[in-house]
Amino acid sequence: MPAIFINPINKEHEKLLQKLDVQNQDLRIFVSDKLPMDFIEKLPGKKAIGNIEDDSHIFTASEGAYCGIYYEDMDSELRKVFLDSIHSSSLQRIIWISMKEPSEEILSIENLTYINYVDEGNYIEKVLELEEVEKIKDSIIYLK
Repeated sequence: MPAIFINPINKEHEKLLQKLDVQNQDLRIFVSDKLPMDFIEKLPGKKAIGNIEDDSHIFTASEGAYCGIYYEDMDSELRKVFLDSIHSSSLQRIIWISMKEPSEEILSIENLTYINYVDEGNYIEKVLELEEVEKIKDSIIYLK
Protein backbone atom coordinates (compact mmCIF):
# COMPACT_ATOMS: atom_id res chain seq x y z
CA MET A 1 0.00 0.00 0.00
CA PRO A 2 1.31 3.48 -0.76
CA ALA A 3 2.79 5.27 2.26
CA ILE A 4 3.92 8.84 2.81
CA PHE A 5 6.37 10.07 5.45
CA ILE A 6 5.81 13.67 6.44
CA ASN A 7 8.65 15.78 7.85
CA PRO A 8 11.88 13.75 7.61
CA ILE A 9 14.61 15.88 9.19
CA ASN A 10 17.59 13.74 10.22
CA LYS A 11 19.82 10.72 9.52
CA GLU A 12 17.54 8.46 11.59
CA HIS A 13 14.71 9.29 9.20
CA GLU A 14 16.98 8.57 6.26
CA LYS A 15 17.61 5.07 7.73
CA LEU A 16 13.89 4.52 8.37
CA LEU A 17 12.99 5.66 4.86
CA GLN A 18 15.55 3.31 3.30
CA LYS A 19 13.92 0.41 5.15
CA LEU A 20 10.42 1.61 4.27
CA ASP A 21 11.45 1.88 0.63
CA VAL A 22 12.44 -1.81 0.61
CA GLN A 23 9.28 -2.82 2.48
CA ASN A 24 6.85 -0.66 0.52
CA GLN A 25 6.87 -0.45 -3.28
CA ASP A 26 5.25 3.01 -3.28
CA LEU A 27 7.01 5.26 -0.77
CA ARG A 28 6.35 8.98 -0.85
CA ILE A 29 7.91 11.73 1.21
CA PHE A 30 6.83 15.27 2.02
CA VAL A 31 9.88 17.28 3.02
CA SER A 32 10.28 20.91 4.03
CA ASP A 33 11.69 23.24 1.44
CA LYS A 34 13.79 24.77 4.26
CA LEU A 35 16.04 21.70 4.51
CA PRO A 36 19.37 21.46 2.65
CA MET A 37 19.06 19.99 -0.84
CA ASP A 38 21.93 17.54 -0.23
CA PHE A 39 19.88 15.95 2.61
CA ILE A 40 16.70 15.85 0.50
CA GLU A 41 18.53 14.19 -2.41
CA LYS A 42 19.67 11.30 -0.15
CA LEU A 43 16.09 10.36 0.74
CA PRO A 44 14.54 7.46 -1.19
CA GLY A 45 11.03 7.48 -2.62
CA LYS A 46 8.96 10.00 -4.53
CA LYS A 47 9.58 13.42 -3.02
CA ALA A 48 7.25 16.36 -2.64
CA ILE A 49 9.09 19.44 -1.44
CA GLY A 50 7.10 22.32 -0.02
CA ASN A 51 6.01 24.45 2.88
CA ILE A 52 5.76 22.10 5.89
CA GLU A 53 3.68 24.73 7.68
CA ASP A 54 0.91 24.60 5.04
CA ASP A 55 -1.55 21.75 5.62
CA SER A 56 -2.84 21.97 2.04
CA HIS A 57 0.65 21.14 0.72
CA ILE A 58 0.78 18.07 2.98
CA PHE A 59 -2.66 16.67 2.22
CA THR A 60 -2.22 17.29 -1.51
CA ALA A 61 1.05 15.33 -1.42
CA SER A 62 -0.67 12.52 0.50
CA GLU A 63 -3.41 12.00 -2.11
CA GLY A 64 -3.52 8.34 -3.08
CA ALA A 65 -1.46 7.16 -0.11
CA TYR A 66 -2.92 4.61 2.28
CA CYS A 67 -0.67 5.22 5.29
CA GLY A 68 0.56 8.60 6.51
CA ILE A 69 3.55 8.67 8.85
CA TYR A 70 3.87 12.03 10.59
CA TYR A 71 7.00 13.07 12.49
CA GLU A 72 6.51 15.85 15.05
CA ASP A 73 9.76 17.13 16.52
CA MET A 74 10.04 18.87 19.89
CA ASP A 75 10.85 22.30 18.46
CA SER A 76 8.12 22.41 15.87
CA GLU A 77 4.70 23.91 16.07
CA LEU A 78 3.33 21.57 13.45
CA ARG A 79 0.67 19.83 15.52
CA LYS A 80 -2.23 21.96 14.21
CA VAL A 81 -0.89 21.80 10.66
CA PHE A 82 -0.66 18.01 10.87
CA LEU A 83 -4.16 17.71 12.33
CA ASP A 84 -5.63 19.91 9.60
CA SER A 85 -3.86 17.94 6.87
CA ILE A 86 -5.09 14.62 8.30
CA HIS A 87 -8.69 15.84 8.49
CA SER A 88 -8.53 16.96 4.85
CA SER A 89 -6.80 13.82 3.58
CA SER A 90 -8.06 10.44 2.42
CA LEU A 91 -5.43 8.52 4.45
CA GLN A 92 -6.71 5.24 5.88
CA ARG A 93 -3.97 4.74 8.49
CA ILE A 94 -1.99 7.32 10.45
CA ILE A 95 1.22 6.76 12.40
CA TRP A 96 2.20 9.81 14.48
CA ILE A 97 5.73 9.88 15.93
CA SER A 98 6.49 12.38 18.70
CA MET A 99 8.29 12.96 21.98
CA LYS A 100 5.37 15.12 23.10
CA GLU A 101 2.34 13.74 24.89
CA PRO A 102 -0.66 13.18 22.59
CA SER A 103 -3.73 15.37 22.80
CA GLU A 104 -7.30 14.07 22.90
CA GLU A 105 -7.83 15.61 19.46
CA ILE A 106 -5.03 13.47 18.03
CA LEU A 107 -6.13 10.29 19.77
CA SER A 108 -9.71 10.76 18.58
CA ILE A 109 -8.65 10.28 14.95
CA GLU A 110 -9.79 6.91 13.67
CA ASN A 111 -7.05 4.48 12.61
CA LEU A 112 -4.30 6.54 14.25
CA THR A 113 -1.47 5.12 16.31
CA TYR A 114 0.60 7.56 18.32
CA ILE A 115 4.20 6.53 19.00
CA ASN A 116 5.58 8.43 21.97
CA TYR A 117 9.34 7.91 22.11
CA VAL A 118 12.27 8.99 24.26
CA ASP A 119 15.40 8.09 22.27
CA GLU A 120 15.85 9.05 18.63
CA GLY A 121 15.53 6.09 16.32
CA ASN A 122 14.05 3.60 18.78
CA TYR A 123 10.78 3.81 16.86
CA ILE A 124 12.13 2.56 13.51
CA GLU A 125 11.20 -1.11 13.93
CA LYS A 126 7.79 -0.22 15.38
CA VAL A 127 6.97 2.02 12.40
CA LEU A 128 8.02 -0.72 9.97
CA GLU A 129 5.83 -3.21 11.81
CA LEU A 130 2.78 -0.90 11.93
CA GLU A 131 3.09 0.16 8.30
CA GLU A 132 2.67 -3.37 7.00
CA VAL A 133 0.04 -4.90 9.30
CA GLU A 134 -3.53 -5.12 8.12
CA LYS A 135 -5.13 -3.72 11.29
CA ILE A 136 -3.57 -1.62 14.03
CA LYS A 137 -4.80 -2.41 17.54
CA ASP A 138 -3.10 0.21 19.74
CA SER A 139 -3.94 3.91 19.68
CA ILE A 140 -0.84 4.86 21.68
CA ILE A 141 2.51 3.16 22.09
CA TYR A 142 5.05 4.38 24.65
CA LEU A 143 8.65 3.53 23.80
CA LYS A 144 11.18 4.03 26.57
